[in-house]
Amino acid sequence: MNVKNADERRKRELAEKTIDDDEKDYEPRDDYGKTRLHAWVLILRPDREMNENVFIEPTTGRIYALDNAPYYTIEAIFNHKNFWINLDPTLELAELLPLDFKDDQSGLWEYVMLEPGNKKDGDDDENEEVDVDEDEEDGELDEEPLDMPPPWSPKLFVNKDKFNDMCPNGEKTIFYRKCKVEIFSECRQVDGLVKRITLYRDYKRLITEEVRSYYACRKDKLI
Repeated sequence: MNVKNADERRKRELAEKTIDDDEKDYEPRDDYGKTRLHAWVLILRPDREMNENVFIEPTTGRIYALDNAPYYTIEAIFNHKNFWINLDPTLELAELLPLDFKDDQSGLWEYVMLEPGNKKDGDDDENEEVDVDEDEEDGELDEEPLDMPPPWSPKLFVNKDKFNDMCPNGEKTIFYRKCKVEIFSECRQVDGLVKRITLYRDYKRLITEEVRSYYACRKDKLI
């Protein structure tokens, strides 16, 4: 009887520590409220074989649909090619959907870098006569599209031996949502272990569901 009660108590304590997948995100009180600036990831379809546009919260790894995200609004969106500015940041996120900032026709978004094929409002009008010189007739334009400025930091140099180690001291542990990834340099472990992935059932990573191990540089060719 005592063993049964102890087992039930252990299961109850473990359940209290476990976060259910359907549980809402815990959002502590923020003194800054809507004035706090934050950055997250936007993935647009069909990039990366996505069926819909989604947000990814970098602090938790959770994925949100655009119409079910915990964000207030978007002030700017950028990638490696351009930078788009929201001209009315007072609008809430629901009023900005479906985020057609690349092909915006409403005048809500303004791009910064001039790309081939883009034309600012008020530029050459189709019905307006424009003088064309010989250089333009030959395909040479006075204005060339601009590129995103390079990063301010100097070029990164990594020693080849350290690069082959893949991580400091030959091992590294990365935590994801309900997952832990351990990476080891080749020939550092006795059994040839180079990666171990542990999958959990809960967000606090207390209940192990599966462990996957990967090997390299073994005589028996085990991977």
